[in-house]
Amino acid sequence: LSEEKIAEFKEAFSLFDRDGDGCITTKELGTVMRSLGQNPTEAELQDMVGEVDADGSGTIDFPEFLSLMARKMRDTDSEEE
Repeated sequence: LSEEKIAEFKEAFSLFDRDGDGCITTKELGTVMRSLGQNPTEAELQDMVGEVDADGSGTIDFPEFLSLMARKMRDTDSEEE
């Protein structure tokens, strides 16, 4: 990921980390992803949180979010080819 993308994701993440605890919930994740042009279903959001929620907290911290978005972008890129 480029520095630019990371900064963009950090900004989006911060906007939706309402309570400032460094984590976003499944619901907040949906909002973030829609703001970045993705359109995940509720089930997809649950799966995504499950995939990257390394500590089993049910929320996503920024490093987890970053790996999720990197994966999403790879998937999107390969769909476009």
